[in-house]
Amino acid sequence: MVYTVDEIARLVQGEVSGDGAVSIRRVSSIEEAQEESLVLAETPAYFRRAEASSASCILTREGAGPSPKSLILVRNPKAAFARVLWLYHPAKKDRAGAHPSAVIGEEVGLGAQVAIGPFVTIGNRVRIGDRVSIGPGCAIGDECVIEEDTVLHSRVTLYEGTRVGKRVIVHAGAVVGSDGFGFVPEGGEQIKILQVGIVVIEDDVEVGANVCIDRATLGRTVIGRGVKIDNLVQIAHNVTIGESSTLSAQVGIGGSATVGKGCTLAGQVGIADHVTLGDRVIVGAQSGVAPGKQFRDGEIVWGSPARPIQKSKHQFAAMARLPELLEEVAALRRRVADLETRTAR
Repeated sequence: MVYTVDEIARLVQGEVSGDGAVSIRRVSSIEEAQEESLVLAETPAYFRRAEASSASCILTREGAGPSPKSLILVRNPKAAFARVLWLYHPAKKDRAGAHPSAVIGEEVGLGAQVAIGPFVTIGNRVRIGDRVSIGPGCAIGDECVIEEDTVLHSRVTLYEGTRVGKRVIVHAGAVVGSDGFGFVPEGGEQIKILQVGIVVIEDDVEVGANVCIDRATLGRTVIGRGVKIDNLVQIAHNVTIGESSTLSAQVGIGGSATVGKGCTLAGQVGIADHVTLGDRVIVGAQSGVAPGKQFRDGEIVWGSPARPIQKSKHQFAAMARLPELLEEVAALRRRVADLETRTAR
């Protein structure tokens, strides 16, 4: 695919500086850039590196330049770069139809142009919308619903009753609808609490590889519209994730927790059970949120246990000085003891 700098600039609503008629054949990293490549440069340092490369065009922030290369100037270079990537690498559509090795149950409703890969198993009374793609080895339980334009990559498992919305992407190995972790100790035994709810994934969600989302004990575990979940995330029973929230790798969320809209949970965050996060809350990497804790809209928290970030920073700074502080305390104790001895005389 070949587009001119002017055509790309119109796509991303950017301003061209330099020759807008230059042809662009590929999007490249700065290190691998060739002639007729477009590269991204978000910062002045990367802009200097891009200028020294063989790239023909630099996608960069408004106000950059001038430059001997063609520039596309935009307010948000990274967002514009994402759109350009889709231009040169459009989504591939699997060929419609079911592979001969697929096993399809009774009373299954298949929409138009559905693609079902090898060794897929689909249970009874499943409804699958138009243009859904189901990759090799997927297992779809009874009475699941998968709405149009959704993609399940290889070896995804949907337990019975799971509902998946429109334009959802579920990456390889994800398991949706497994039993919540519910047991009651009695007489030295662990009595299993039946998990009879479902999981609902709303529209435009992306679920990373090897994510596990547990079904509700009763009712629903809900992943809201536009939520983005990284790889290796665990979401327990009856959790609600508000729309457009982002969960980074290795996040774990305990049962009945509520995450508001537009929240960000950084890598390896642990959320205990019955926690409530308001909208737009940011939880810093490797933080731990204690059971039942509540944070208000817009709070930024960090640490374990998580606290408002400025308080956590002060505490970490104090911990860094702990050896010196212990020496000072020891010295003060010796001085006090010496003064008490002199007074006693």
